[in-house]
Amino acid sequence: MIRKFQHRALVYNPETKEHGAVRRVYESNGSTMYEVAVPKDGESWTGFYLSDWPEDVLQLSNKEHLKSSMLEMSDSNLLK
Repeated sequence: MIRKFQHRALVYNPETKEHGAVRRVYESNGSTMYEVAVPKDGESWTGFYLSDWPEDVLQLSNKEHLKSSMLEMSDSNLLK
């Protein structure tokens, strides 16, 4: 399986208009899928939910403040 995005990559889903962090990459029915942690409020990692997104809709995110605050949360369960 060739992955477009790696674990901890910050991605954007234009279909849902959400940004999130890749937690896991897997294959389902021949398609590459990503388990993504999505901030509940869209702006911080104080709370998040998990969503499964197909690779073909994803782009790299440009939300720098989420990227920098994600590094601070690296010891939490956000990216495990």
